[in-house]
Amino acid sequence: MSMYRDIPFDGRFVVSNPGPQWTDSVAKDNGTFGDIILLDHIAEDDITANSIKTLEFYKWLVAHSPRRYDFVSKMDTDVWINAYGFWNRFLLPRMERNAVTGKLSSTVDRTIFGETYHSKSYDLVFPQGAMYTATWDMVALLASLQAQFNVITGEDMAIAVLLLKAREQVKFVNFRGTEKFDFDEADTRGDGTAWARPGTHPNATYHALVGSDPIAIHQLRSEVSFRKVAKCFYGQGIKTTPPQTASVTWKYGSWSTYWHDFWTLMGLSGQPGGI
Repeated sequence: MSMYRDIPFDGRFVVSNPGPQWTDSVAKDNGTFGDIILLDHIAEDDITANSIKTLEFYKWLVAHSPRRYDFVSKMDTDVWINAYGFWNRFLLPRMERNAVTGKLSSTVDRTIFGETYHSKSYDLVFPQGAMYTATWDMVALLASLQAQFNVITGEDMAIAVLLLKAREQVKFVNFRGTEKFDFDEADTRGDGTAWARPGTHPNATYHALVGSDPIAIHQLRSEVSFRKVAKCFYGQGIKTTPPQTASVTWKYGSWSTYWHDFWTLMGLSGQPGGI
């Protein structure tokens, strides 16, 4: 968070009830940093996290937040966010400054930012759950709809189900593959960095880092991967992609990477197509 200290956002960790063995530790940590939102009425487990946790967080915000935020972003713990790029390319252009107070405020409503996923089984379009952002009115609407319908399904798909049940329409700002993607270690140069090999596919849903577009990088499941990606960024977003040294040759190809290369060469996509 300190890297993006010039970007106006409040970072918070949302935690469900951790159980009695962790209650004191969470309280002490929050007393020191004040950056934890505790949803102590729901269990801390994978089922809760992947179903109702975000909607319960929205309910908490509407009921208890000391301020009404223009935008609310949700992201998983295995995501690196380019807050500078997201602010300047997606949020700031959709805000205006009050001539008297100098305060910025949103000019859009009923809007969600994220990577579009499509469920063939249910014919639904929804934001992929690793990272998405909603305008405040959307947060309030979804909290209200969840209180009404009590939907229990995959966390990201729940948004689409609630909107469908209520026959509500919203605007969706879609992330391209160059902007939000799963990090693919096999696609790196093999030089110990997170930068992509020359033959990468930047529009795919998974690849290594390339270009100036990356906003949200997902699937950073190890500290090594997280730090590797973090080193590619600084306070003003992503660093310039360095040239590949002649002494380094790409040698980490996996069968999935070669399969991906083949279908891209054929003009088709080797990416998964949703649920």
